[in-house]
This record gives sequence, C-alpha cells and structure tokens, in this order.
Amino acid sequence: MAVQHHGTVPFKGMSHLCLFGENRADRFGRLFPQLPPLYLNPTLLHDIGKAGGVMEDTGLPNLTKNVAAGLIFFGQFVDHDITLDASSSLRNNNEPGEITNVRTPSLDLDCIYGDGPEAHPYLYDGHKLLTGSDYADASDPDDLRHHDLPRSAKGTAIIGDPRNDENRVISQLQLAMLRFHNHVYASVHSEWEEARRVTTWHYQWLVVNEFLRTICGDWVVDDILANGRKVYRPECDGSHGAYIPIEFATAAYRFGHTMIPQKMRVQPGGTQHVLFSPSSALGRGFSPVASADGVVDWESLFDSGNGDYERAGQVDTKLASALLDLPFMDPSTPAFERSLAVRNLLRAQVFLVPSGEQVAECMAASGAEEITASDIAKVREAGAKLGLPKATPLWLYLLAEGRVIGRMDGEKSFSKGEGLGPVGARLVAEVIIGLLELDHRSFMGSNRNWSPLDSADRVGSNGVTSIYQMLTV
Repeated sequence: MAVQHHGTVPFKGMSHLCLFGENRADRFGRLFPQLPPLYLNPTLLHDIGKAGGVMEDTGLPNLTKNVAAGLIFFGQFVDHDITLDASSSLRNNNEPGEITNVRTPSLDLDCIYGDGPEAHPYLYDGHKLLTGSDYADASDPDDLRHHDLPRSAKGTAIIGDPRNDENRVISQLQLAMLRFHNHVYASVHSEWEEARRVTTWHYQWLVVNEFLRTICGDWVVDDILANGRKVYRPECDGSHGAYIPIEFATAAYRFGHTMIPQKMRVQPGGTQHVLFSPSSALGRGFSPVASADGVVDWESLFDSGNGDYERAGQVDTKLASALLDLPFMDPSTPAFERSLAVRNLLRAQVFLVPSGEQVAECMAASGAEEITASDIAKVREAGAKLGLPKATPLWLYLLAEGRVIGRMDGEKSFSKGEGLGPVGARLVAEVIIGLLELDHRSFMGSNRNWSPLDSADRVGSNGVTSIYQMLTV
C-alpha cells in the first residue's frame, strides 16, 4: 500500500497512523505521520546523555570557524517566539495534536509585544516598551537597572515570555529587542502598529538572510526559496494553517544545545564566564543583573567587522558539561532529568518521533536531492559508535550529520561542524520559511520586495542589515 507524501513514499507504520489527526495552528503536529516511531530502552538513553557519558565535551572546545556564539542565543530567542509546550510530560506518551502551543506559530515577536498595550499594559509606557531604565535612578548612570529588563520588586522579569530571562545572554537579547522597537517608534514610525511592523519585518528578514544562511547553508536556503518547500507544506496536506511540527520542536531545532560553549566572553577583552553558575558574572538565570561584568556588549558575541568575537561550538554529538547537569534545577531532581541531552532524548521518545534514518529516507523520496543514501549510511555509522543498535534518535542523527557531513555551502561544498547537515538544514529552514510564507502579516506573506533598505522603513542612514546592528542600534 502506498501514500502520497509530496511524492510517492513507502507507507510505513499504518498501525500508528490512526492515532494522528489533522495538524492545527494552535497545536503541535506531525510532518511524518506515516513513519513508525522509534523506541529505545530508556536506560540506554540515560547512559548516552548522562553527565560523564559519551556526549559530554571533556576536552578543549571544538569551535566553529566563523559562527558567532551570539547567533545561537538568537536562535533560542526565535524558538521562544514560535513555540511553548507547557503541558507535555516525560512520563507519558504525548500526542502532538493534543498539546497546545502557547506561542503563535509565526515570527511575530509576541514574546516582546504580548497582546499589545491594551491587553498587556504592564509591558508598556504608552506605546513604548518598558525597560529596566524606566525603573532606574535617572541621575545615576551606574545603576545596573539601566542595563536590565524591567523587574518586579522580587526580581522577576516583566516580559512577554519568562523563558527570555533563563540565562544572561538571552535576557540581554530581549532587552536589546525592546530597545530596537523603542528606537523604531521614536525615529521611524510614531504609530505603534507601524513601529511593530517595521521592527518585526527587520527581525524576520534577518532570520532568513543571516540566521538561516549561517546555520543551514546557502545552498539549502536558496533551493527552498527558488524551488519551494518539499516537506513542510501545510497548505497542501489539509492542515489548518501553519503549525509547529513535533520533529522540529523535539529534535531539529535543538541543534543549538551542542553549539553553546562552556565559557564565553560577553565584553571585548573581558574574562570568559561560565554560562550557568552562581559564582559567574552571568549568574544562574532568572535574576537581575548583579555586576557590570554581566552586561553583554554584542561586539563580543557577534561579528562587528573586526573579526574578534566568540565562536559557537561545532555541531556534533557533544554538549558542554554544564548542560548535562543543569545547575538551576532542584537538586532533588533525578540526575538523568538534570541532563538536557537525556531530556531531549526522552521527550522525542514520548512524542513517538521516528528515527533519523527513517526521516532522512522519507525526505529523500520526497524530492530533497541533497540527501543521499551514502550520507545516511555515514550518519548511521556515527550513531552506532554511540551504542545505538539499529537506528538513531532524530536529534542525535541531526547532530551527527552536522559533524560527519556538514553544512551545505554549495552543491558539492560542505563545512563539517559549521552548521546543520542536509536533513537538519532542510527541516529547520523549511519550517521557518514556511511560517513566514503562510503568515499574511510577515514581509514574505505581505511584501516580498521589502528589505531593511526600503526607504520608508530604513532604520539609520545605512539601514539595519545584520543582527549585530539590530541589537546595537
């Protein structure tokens, strides 16, 4: 028996298909409902992802050649803009169609704006977004609140998504985005809706033209933009508009976990700090800026043009030790649940996600010509070295693919470890580009001729054409 899946694909896992309904915009959904879910002994997953296990990066960090460390936190910010699962469990199987996505599946910056000044007035002073400076002593330039998010008396950040305070870098990025809106509102458009549009369109344009091109490679991004999406096509599969695929949420878009370095400078010439540590200037997260050393200067995390910036870690199957024993979790939490790697592996399993090999073969059959049988075999070999018997969890498959195949910079040009391999790149780029194309409010859904150099919306004399410029305007 066969089913049409953007091309003829073998119909596998029919016994599971009856569990899955149509994908909805307010729920998570499935890209590959016809594929059987992978099951691995959870004790094996615990062993692979535990602190001190095969995934811990114990040697010198393997850093990329030219991927800015700040770009990985920007990717985390994008994730918080489009997904929030607040109800699934690691202890029960979960059906994506029954799990509410608390965020909207569109790059609309609702994590910045909430539902607007009327619905969420505590985020605003009129049509201006509040920052820590609104609570600081205006006569004291050394008041650290000038460099922080707005906070309650107990130190809780007053923002649209609390996750954007979970580490110092993402917190400072949230602050920079608040400031960017305020700059646009003051200097370009004095109407809130127009200021939001200009701010959001700049952000969306940079997601496609800097973030995706760096992480996924020019070849895959250009192929999607020229020849269309081959896998993520809600407009063709009966879905109720754009949605977030569970394969994206639990696997493909978790690539950044392996690219976060154990230590990094957040100021030019400054000391390298551990990201999660109460003794570090960066703190443990969810707390006010406590030291001037913890204020991020974006020149240290993005390329400002001088080439002196912190690099992200390579895409591989290694994670910084801090991520395998998360220090901000309750010490009574079982050790395996304090490991981000184990949590990722268990989460995909309870969502019945298929193996990386199954997904890769299905995508190749759907017309993704860059995915080859020989490459799938190379990645499978890497999975076997981790102790996986027959198949590789999708998240691990995509990490291994980034290391052994590499980012596709040209039709026959690959950069190992510099970004996602062909399967991961297409999954990530198709979903994000699809979310933009299916949103009539986005620049791609509304005016595909727009760019940051549009004369009516230009921010600054030369326009804002890089993430670094947006964060430092």
